[in-house]
Amino acid sequence: MTLVVTSSLLVVVCGVVAGLLAPWLLRRTPEPELEADEVKTPYADLATWRVAVAAGLWAAALATAAVLAVEPARLGPWLVVAIVGALASVVDVATTWIPRRWLHVGWLLVGLSVVGSAWSVGDWAGVGRAAFGVAIIGGLYGLVYLVSLWANRGIFGFADVRLGVLTGMVAGWRSIPTATSALVLGSVIGALWAVVNLVRRHREPYAYGPGIVLGPYVVLLIAVLTQR
Repeated sequence: MTLVVTSSLLVVVCGVVAGLLAPWLLRRTPEPELEADEVKTPYADLATWRVAVAAGLWAAALATAAVLAVEPARLGPWLVVAIVGALASVVDVATTWIPRRWLHVGWLLVGLSVVGSAWSVGDWAGVGRAAFGVAIIGGLYGLVYLVSLWANRGIFGFADVRLGVLTGMVAGWRSIPTATSALVLGSVIGALWAVVNLVRRHREPYAYGPGIVLGPYVVLLIAVLTQR
């Protein structure tokens, strides 16, 4: 019963933190430099209760998958990514412009959390796995980004590469198979959303980031359902 209460509390805390941070950060985040033909919704205009609720629900959902599948001593990095990933995903859906500063801070927080968790459980090899996860997910998305630039076709933005670094860190922290599976599932989710946009005849840029964030958490849910 204590574990259930603690897990539920962690889920609620993640949701509340993300919900409170969303409008606070959006009011204080500077706008990116846009090209002459580019248009985006100002971040400050997104500082509404609707966006706050969306971020909170997203973070709580991700945290739920984490508390169901990850042992408590290894849970910290997953909860950090749940919050940062939720904030990034909501803004990506609304604008397709994820603030780089958010993701850079996310890298630092997740990195510190991985080191702290590794110290608490005596699993220093996990730090190496996290680095390898970054190479797998962040590295591959980076390669695709460079190829798309060379081919003059914007598949996705560099913010998605940064997001891949974030999710690669947490997926690798669990295991290398988790990282590879997260890469595949995240890419599949992103591709399916692209198809949905095409069917709906939406030709404008779409948010690929939520698929990247969902990848490792879907792996966790599959692990829970298959008891692996």
